[in-house]
This record gives sequence, structure tokens and C-alpha cells, in this order.
Amino acid sequence: MLALGVVWAVIVIGATLTGAGRAPADPGNRPVKEPEAGYVTSDACRSCHPGNYASWHASYHRTMTQVAKPENLAAGDIDGLELAHDGLVWRIERQGGAYFAKSRPQNAGASAFGAAQEVVLLTGSHNLQILWLATGEGRTLTQFPLGYIVAERMWAPVTQTFLLPPEYKTFYAAGEWNGACMDCHVTQGRSRFVDGNVFDSRVSEFGISCEACHSEGRDHIAQNRNPLRRFALHLTEKRDPTVANPARMDAHAASLACGQCHSIWAFNNLEDKIAWNRAGVSFRPGEADLKQRFVVQPGDTAHAEQHAQIQRSNPHYFGDRFWGDGMVRVTGRELNGTMASPCFKGGEFSCLSCHEMHPDRPRRDALKAWAADQLKPGHEGDASCLQCHGDYAAKAAAHSRHAAGSPGASCLNCHMPHTTYGLLRAIRSHQVSSPTARESLEHGRPNACNLCHLDQSLAWTAQKLTEWYGQPPPANLGADDREVSAGARWLLQGDAGQRALIAWSMGWAPAQQAAGRAWLYPYLMEGMNDPYAAVRFVAWKSLQTLPGFDGFKFTYTDEDEARRAVIGRAFADWQAGVRRPGEVYPEWSLLTPDGYFRQDVYLRLLNARDHRQVFLAE
Repeated sequence: MLALGVVWAVIVIGATLTGAGRAPADPGNRPVKEPEAGYVTSDACRSCHPGNYASWHASYHRTMTQVAKPENLAAGDIDGLELAHDGLVWRIERQGGAYFAKSRPQNAGASAFGAAQEVVLLTGSHNLQILWLATGEGRTLTQFPLGYIVAERMWAPVTQTFLLPPEYKTFYAAGEWNGACMDCHVTQGRSRFVDGNVFDSRVSEFGISCEACHSEGRDHIAQNRNPLRRFALHLTEKRDPTVANPARMDAHAASLACGQCHSIWAFNNLEDKIAWNRAGVSFRPGEADLKQRFVVQPGDTAHAEQHAQIQRSNPHYFGDRFWGDGMVRVTGRELNGTMASPCFKGGEFSCLSCHEMHPDRPRRDALKAWAADQLKPGHEGDASCLQCHGDYAAKAAAHSRHAAGSPGASCLNCHMPHTTYGLLRAIRSHQVSSPTARESLEHGRPNACNLCHLDQSLAWTAQKLTEWYGQPPPANLGADDREVSAGARWLLQGDAGQRALIAWSMGWAPAQQAAGRAWLYPYLMEGMNDPYAAVRFVAWKSLQTLPGFDGFKFTYTDEDEARRAVIGRAFADWQAGVRRPGEVYPEWSLLTPDGYFRQDVYLRLLNARDHRQVFLAE
């Protein structure tokens, strides 16, 4: 028996050495998984840390970038899918486990389809999923022009899923995934520019995996094979130096572990950018700065030279990312807001004060709920604030001048309002601040008070803040600031980013509770005809929250004439079947008794709209 065993072992080893069982060669038409020295991938972490692996596996960090396989597609099997866009018909066909996309002119027959391009990678799985195609130029990718909006189960042009000027016909050019997107959408990516538009990109792992937050695992695994070492560490309070653990870092270092991606950052210089391109990020979790990069904060004098260079190369850079006073206005950049908060400056506050990456919730349904924003258990409301400001629990009503337990007494609604935009919705600011009328008057940022009290004027807010908190009232309030609803003005007059935030707020239950619903219908229908597709989408979703319009069908990407026809029918339905007979609209609403806009004020505000191009860099 021993001899037979030896013979069998020799056969198995020989087969392995001669290639049987060898993994298939990496495809040459897309970035490939090739762990850098020291990296071992999440598979190596699973056996010792099954609980942490399970929570990571349930997170949307894992699926930030995936190889395009049938099981990874949010839309399910897309074999035979045909979509029309910008004069072309795109068709996707499945061959085995792979998908291929090809296109033809809309007015041409099936024989006019061009060469097929393989769908090779996917970005996103929670809100929006974008497909990436092979180009035939090394591992360079180009974008499939339509993305899948997960909650709506609908396809839409990618340019109409981001807040972009309507004249934009493309968003990502060929090679931009390699040169930019992979900076934060994979673990230890190396774009590896070759020549022209050719990249030879490699990643240590697709998506954001264990080693993105805990650093390389090879040495950690090697040293902890010794059970005595593990036992000794468990008996002491010493940290294991072979692994980075953000939960045991100081607040600054822990936040950088998240902020290496969740921030607006820039390279220190061209040399650092070239080094990143070739070898990937040099920062490792636990370090005190981003090394090759810095977090961009308006007014940061330490990086004045880099700021000037950014401004010269892209005059819209700061306006597309920040409000006028430097507060971030786009999602995914939470570290910028956190760093500007007084809580963070105290030295104890970090991302992990509110969020956790590995909850002790083994049940799949609990992990699914947690994955949406990865908050700590019980921190969905004001618990995050009360862990440091516990004395406010008893005086919430007195402090906020709102009934205890009401939306107006919420710490988050007042101090982290929805002034950030991204992924077709408003998101809470991560810069803890107190509301002022001045922030709206001088910088255009909707203040927390008027995001709930959409019906009230800016002067009303200024008066309340003076009366309650002693804030000096702005001296330069105009007639419209005193007489017209702030929500109405922002939706008619504001820039595209402001309009999107207000359209979202009009569908937010606390705002509807504070400001009423009856006057919102015409405004949301106005928003559904906005030149910016993202604003149209948000307005449509908010309209569906109003009585009589649940499930209302509207193709926000349709051409102008088709959209207006649907909106006209919606207005007629509201007039005939939803609007209460004899409804009276206050003067500030700008509505006549029959529910139409007062044309004089409406046209004056609309003609004063801020038409500057807005390209929110989500």
C-alpha cells in the first residue's frame, strides 16, 4: 500500500509539473489579477478570519470591480439585450460564460453590426453598474455607453446617470478606467501605461479587499503559523505589527485608511504620479500621510503651488467638487468633510466612530441591511453624536426648538444635512456644521433649516437663527429672500446641483411633513423637464412619493417632446383627480388658485437661473 501511495503521489506531482490542473493563462484583453509582492488576496484570509471574510464578502467594497461573469451582472443574463443610444443599436450576446457587445446604425439592418467587443469588467453593484469593453489595445478598456440603474432595473446612458451638462455625449474615453478609475476601484492597482493609448494594467485584487485596509498579508500569515505566537498575542494587549488594524489606530490614521479612496486627493507632483502608474500606491494603512498624494482642501496653504497648478489645468476643478466656502458637494469624498469638522480636530473622532467594516452579524439578511452604509449597530439615528454629546439627549427639544423625537430635533438633520450629491440622490454632508442663512446667501448651499422647511423663505430662517441662537442676521437679504419659498427659488433659480438637491428634498418625508405636499406637484413636474437628466430622474423619484403618483411611469432619458407629453398628462391627472377642489396655495408658493405658476414671478426666477455648466465629479 505504501508503494502504491508513493507511485500515486509521483503521478500527481508529475501531472502538476507538466501543466495538468494549471490555471488558465490570464486574458490579454483586460487588466488581470496579479498580486504584488507581499499581497496574498482575500482568499488567504478566509480560513483564519471567517467572520470578517463573510462581512467583507457581503459588502459593496468587494463588488466595486468584478470580472464580467453571468453571476456578477446586476441585470442578470443579458444575452440578446438590445439598446438604442445616440443613433446606434447595441446588442449583447453570450458565448459560453462571456458576453460580447456590438453596434450598428439605427437605420441599418442586422448585417450592419460591427465587430464584437468582449464585456470584460464591471464597476459597481449597489446603485449603478457600468460595463467595460476590451479595445484590442493591450489591457486598455473602454466604456459600454449605457449603465444599469440597479433599484430601477433600467438601462440608461451613462452620461445621464451622472450630473453632467446635457451636451456631454461621452463620459469615460478609452483608457480612462486604466488611468483613473482603477486608482480607487481595485486593491493595489498598477495602470502601467505602455504607449499611445495602450495599458498593461495589473491589480492585486479586483474590488476593495482585505489588504486595502489591512496592508499586505504575506508576512502576517507566515509569522502567525506559529500557534505560540498567536497565543502570546492573545494574552497581552500588544498589537500584531504584521497587520494593520484601523480599529486600533489613532483617529487620524484610521481615517486615512478610509480616506485613501474616500477623499478628493491629488498627486504631489508628476514624479509621484508616474511612480503610482508603474508600481501602485506607496501608502499603507497605518501611515500618517498619503505619501504620493495629499487631500485637497480649498484654502490649504501647505499645497498652494499644487492648487494653482490644478486651477490652471482645470478652472472648474474646485467648483465641481466644493461649495464656495470649501465644503464638499459630491459623494464618495467623506474624508474631506470629516477633516474639516470640529469633532475630527479634537483628535478622537474618525470614520470608525460611526461606521464599522466587520459587524458581528452573521445572518445574511442582517449583513445585507448593514451593507448599504456600514453603520455601527444602533447608529442609524443620533447615537453617533450622543456617544460624545450625551448630555444633549435630555435637552434635544430645548436645544433644537423642535419636539423631542421629531425630524427637527435630529442632530443629523441639523448638523449633517443632505447637501452632498451623488449617484442620483442627495447624501448627508460629512462636515459637521451648524446651519446659517449666510451659507445659502453667499455660497448657494441649501441650509439645513430650509431643506426641511422648503416652504419658508431665507429671511424666515435668518430670523429663527437670530431669535434662537443669537446669529447676526445677514444685512443683504433681498425681496425674494424675504417673500419667496427658499425651496421654490432653488428649484427654479439654482444651478443644476442645487436643483437636484431640492428635487430630492421634495421627496424626503421630513421635508414633506414640515412644508406640506400640496404645492410640490408642479415643482417636481418642472424638475422632470430639467435640461440635466440627473435632475429629471431625482424629480421623478420624488414625485412618486406623493399621493396619486406611486409607481408613476416616466422615461427620464426620452427626447424633449416625448417627456413633455408625459409631464403634461401627469399635470392633467393631478388637476383632475389628485388636487383637492378649492385648494388654496400660499403667496410664497408662486402658485395660482388653480395650481399653475404665477407667470410673472415664475418667468423672472427662471430667467435668472444659474446656467453655468455643472459637472459634479462623483
